[in-house]
Amino acid sequence: MPLPIIPIVVTIVTAMIVAAMTHAAPPTDTASGWTDGVLPPAPIATEGVLPPMVDARTSARARANLAASRNAAVRGLLETIRKTNLGRMRKTETRASGLERLRNLDDPGFLYAMPVVLADEAEDVRRTVVEHLAASGPSGQAALAWTAIHGTKPKMRDACLASLRGPAAAETLAVLQTALRGGNHETIDRAGRIAGIMDAWPAIPHLVATQYSADRVRRKSDLAWIAIGTQRSYVQNLIPVTGDGSGAFQPVIGQILEGFVMRVTDAVVVIYRTEVHRSLVGITSRATGTDTSGNGWSFTAWRDWYNDEFLATASEHAADAMDASDAARYAEAERDRRDAATVED
Repeated sequence: MPLPIIPIVVTIVTAMIVAAMTHAAPPTDTASGWTDGVLPPAPIATEGVLPPMVDARTSARARANLAASRNAAVRGLLETIRKTNLGRMRKTETRASGLERLRNLDDPGFLYAMPVVLADEAEDVRRTVVEHLAASGPSGQAALAWTAIHGTKPKMRDACLASLRGPAAAETLAVLQTALRGGNHETIDRAGRIAGIMDAWPAIPHLVATQYSADRVRRKSDLAWIAIGTQRSYVQNLIPVTGDGSGAFQPVIGQILEGFVMRVTDAVVVIYRTEVHRSLVGITSRATGTDTSGNGWSFTAWRDWYNDEFLATASEHAADAMDASDAARYAEAERDRRDAATVED
């Protein structure tokens, strides 16, 4: 009988991790309603690329800082400090001197490299590195986010994650954008979690598009097979047997399988990224003051909601921020004018 070839869809749900999310309004400046380097929200197209979070200059700066962290001179200096002052060194004064040397390194290349080179160090070193990055402005925050996403050592990765605070600066958004555009499921899940923690509004289109993924399982041989049937016995042949004044036949028993065999030659694995979905619902619900979980996992439902409803809300926030900034500048100018008049009098 012909053997049916049936593709099978397997669904894998990633584990939910409850993330403590902080509420923050979208970052603004006085000119465009958005921070320098962060692009204003744009509609999600029916097809094609997603709207970027940051401009090309910011993305290039983030890539350059990451490349600088891999420079041999940068890594070499950190290794020297580690071997000379840290590691197994027990002298308090020597370790303190090494930690102070780390605090004086504020170039972005060193900020990105520290959590990598010193990932296996003791708690005092890890704490110093994380605190230094947290106090080092936008590049330090971006280095924390990069390590929380791509770090290979759980303790350093978790420490960096715990130190992240919103709102996300432009360079941090560039790090999130690169991670969410990648293909590694664990990396995307971590980036989605960070977007939720930092209330990264510009990441919403990317979260919408990466809630789930359908991956083909590529293998040349059969992935599996299933046989369902009934086995029946019958006499297939007789072998003559002779003896002294006697004869007989020895039966040869054959087997017949009645039923069917299903071969699995192809499969599609659908991975639901629950951490990304959870962050998406959290960010959008806080942004609009309404429960957006009704959009479920549907890309179309989220896209239509974002284009029809959220963009209007974001524009209102930007306009309000610009009005508030204009009012603040006017009030400051009036104070300066009054102060000048008082001095003249």
